[in-house]
Amino acid sequence: MNNYARAYVEVLEILKYIPENDLKKIPSKIVDTLKKNADKGYVYKVNKELPFEKQNLMEETKDILAVLFRDYWATDYQKQQIIMHEKAENMEEEKNKIKINYEDVFKKNKEETVLPAKKENKKWYEKFLEFIKSIFKKN
Repeated sequence: MNNYARAYVEVLEILKYIPENDLKKIPSKIVDTLKKNADKGYVYKVNKELPFEKQNLMEETKDILAVLFRDYWATDYQKQQIIMHEKAENMEEEKNKIKINYEDVFKKNKEETVLPAKKENKKWYEKFLEFIKSIFKKN
């Protein structure tokens, strides 16, 4: 939980740089919850000299920002794309759980267990943040 308390601090700091009209789209109850549960001893400052993608943010912070984007700032088309991405990612995860490396199952030394290599995929929100950054770079 400590990571989330710190992530709330980072999110609140980033929200200071969000345009007012976008900030108003987030229910005040959510912002109040972030403030209430933020780690009072943790300090985070945005480095204005670095682009957003270079900011040193916790994974939990990125997750929260992705959810805020999906729920409050994304257009209908973007929401559909995110939902499709999430479904595809969930299907891929399920498929990877089911995969069995039969050669490993029938190894002579039964004590030796070798797990199949995990395919590294970017998380949906990482792909989505890249997509959003590319939109802002065009403008």
